[in-house]
Amino acid sequence: MKPLQLGLSLIPVVIIVIGLIGWVVTLRGNIDSAIESIQALQEAQYDDSDLVERVQALALQAEEAMTQIEEYGPAIESIRDRELDTEMADKVADVVTRQAVVENEMRQIMSDHQGFADVLRELGEAGYITERRQYGDYGK
Repeated sequence: MKPLQLGLSLIPVVIIVIGLIGWVVTLRGNIDSAIESIQALQEAQYDDSDLVERVQALALQAEEAMTQIEEYGPAIESIRDRELDTEMADKVADVVTRQAVVENEMRQIMSDHQGFADVLRELGEAGYITERRQYGDYGK
């Protein structure tokens, strides 16, 4: 083989070797970083000093919350009762409004029937119809 051919055939090998060395260095760095993270997690696992303080703070907060519940409980119940009373009053007002509308419609219908009764009575008196039924007299 000629030296030029030998040089050209070694170039891909050199590139692969350089890439392999870079990959090994990167892999080693990742492994070192992972080992450091694992060690930090193991050390943090056994560090109870902060945990005890946090548990004590949470216990204090829970005790304060229970005190507030006992203190404000009657006021909260009173507010709930007023809300229920307001809701019931709204429902009653709605029923009263509907009743007024129904009563108004009923009076309109009764008035129309009285008008029909008057017309039928007049037609009967004129002799155009022979109606035997009595209509009207809704006001009595």
